[in-house]
Amino acid sequence: MLESSTVSRQAHLNGSQTKLAIGVKREQPTPGSDSENRGPSSKRVKMSAGVKIKTTETNVTNSLFRKFVNNALDERTAGSNANFELLRRKFSADPGSEDAPSSLELQNTVLALTNTVSRLNGSCSQLVKDIIGCQWVARESGFVGSYVKLLGNLVSAHSNYMDLIVNMLVQHLVWLHSSAGKLPNHTPVKRGAIYERVHYALQFILDLVPTAAFSTLFPALISEFPHKSESKKAHVTYVTNLLRVIEYAPSLRNKLLAFVTDRVIKIDTEIQADLDDLEDEQGEELEAEITGAEIEGNEGGAMIGAEEEEEEEEMEDGDDSSEEYGIDAVANIKDTVDKLDAMLDILFSYYSKSFPNKSVESPTQESIENFGLIMKLFNSIILPTYRSRYTQFLVFWAAQKAPRFSDTFCVTAITKALDNTLQPGARQAAAAYVASFISRAKLMPGHYVQIATKIMCRWLGAFVDQRSAECEGPDVSKWGGFYSVCQAVMYIFCFRWKDLREVEEDEFGVIGERWVGFLQNLNKAITSKFNPLKVCSPAVVETFAKIASHFQLVYCFTIIEQNKRRGLSSHGELDSYFPFDPYNLKRSKRWIQGCYNEWEPIEGLEDEEEEDNDSSGESDNDNESVAEEEVDDESEAHE
Repeated sequence: MLESSTVSRQAHLNGSQTKLAIGVKREQPTPGSDSENRGPSSKRVKMSAGVKIKTTETNVTNSLFRKFVNNALDERTAGSNANFELLRRKFSADPGSEDAPSSLELQNTVLALTNTVSRLNGSCSQLVKDIIGCQWVARESGFVGSYVKLLGNLVSAHSNYMDLIVNMLVQHLVWLHSSAGKLPNHTPVKRGAIYERVHYALQFILDLVPTAAFSTLFPALISEFPHKSESKKAHVTYVTNLLRVIEYAPSLRNKLLAFVTDRVIKIDTEIQADLDDLEDEQGEELEAEITGAEIEGNEGGAMIGAEEEEEEEEMEDGDDSSEEYGIDAVANIKDTVDKLDAMLDILFSYYSKSFPNKSVESPTQESIENFGLIMKLFNSIILPTYRSRYTQFLVFWAAQKAPRFSDTFCVTAITKALDNTLQPGARQAAAAYVASFISRAKLMPGHYVQIATKIMCRWLGAFVDQRSAECEGPDVSKWGGFYSVCQAVMYIFCFRWKDLREVEEDEFGVIGERWVGFLQNLNKAITSKFNPLKVCSPAVVETFAKIASHFQLVYCFTIIEQNKRRGLSSHGELDSYFPFDPYNLKRSKRWIQGCYNEWEPIEGLEDEEEEDNDSSGESDNDNESVAEEEVDDESEAHE
């Protein structure tokens, strides 16, 4: 503690009754007063007669705090810990206790420590931990600036404190209770302002020690990511803050986006697994409810900000428990769907900043780089993940921002689908992606549809010519890659048949349309010994057969009936997963609506189906009568 003579001299210079001695209880300033809301470093020197007096006061005050800090450290070296413990107490004291220092006093102590930071080595680790653990984010801005400078000096002079400091800062990027911004005799600090202070501190430290981004910051960010059971607002807040980190730590961009995408897709697949675990009827009802929902809620998908904080505070206690744990399995699934929706909306919003609103022929370099990153995430995370439902729409949306992007995506998927060195599952997934993309990508030009389909059809024709001698019948385990490409082309035809016609002009100048020639290879595949109609998805086969027959491209019903009569063993059935089936998440659906090709009934096809039903109606009625008679006979027998 400072000597009494020093205190008296300081009081005389101040001409006031305020006590400045460290450890002596000070008069607490009123909330909002200059002494509480502005530290000495932020005071503006005014052109008045009192300038010299105020400057002298500040200098003497700083000198006194520096002496106290140095004395405390000297005494600790000599074996006396009294003032050192008093120094520690300033940072560890409960801000609501009577002996807690004000922000001004604490700021002066921070300034003094900053000037002697080289002395805060391992022997002072407990003091440094107290400094790191103090409640700093809710104090006035002058203190925050001084505190952050001290943190920067600490990591510059003592690298061993880097982990402690960065971990503390990252722990402030999670969803914070409103009490985190409230201290006695201080104006409350909004949650959004707290996050900005933390980002300011992290940026300040990274500017001083850039290597800390990979060695320390990235592992800390990963470790604090919310558990999957935590609430939507916890996930939304943290993901938003991770994307904010990228702004001043661009070297972490690819790693952070890959990590977020991986977490999102895990939540995505978990939803489907949870739906499958429910009873059939219950699962179907819930899925219909989820997929039938209208767009509503906060379309911005942004982190909950200051403007919503009052409402959040009122709901905080009751809201978390229901969101985090749910009432039952159905409630949990709904919460998880809502969580996924919000996180995807944030990612769409983030990427949209570098993409044009509409498809363009000449994308910017920034757009090209961002699409390249999304394709890397597609190849490494999305494609290998079995049956994700919504995460893959990031690449679906991005690939339609320029024709060259659509081309890149299709070439990548087709190359994998035709690569016989890959595992069958990987080839089938790639074929499903290219089929679903071409079918559903509304902005994909028609000639690109032809080019992609032509490549696959020619491969089918060549495959039949080269491998038919080895085929003894349909076998998914042996010819899975072939069947997946067949199914892809049939699926594309059902959606994009208009783009698979070309205009021709005869010798008399009459203009007509005909099917592109390469579709003959599909006909060759269908009528081959491989018999794809037996093993491809029944829904795809049935729809393709109706449309192909309607347009007189190929007649499949004879083969389908023969397959039924012969009862051929298919050795399995091809997976009917199509990754770009309708997107029905409430909030993030808005990103997909303008580029998604919905199914459209084919004019005249329904009339043909009705006629077929009418013609078979009589035989159906006869069968029903026979069945009813059999039931009556059986009932009589039991009686």
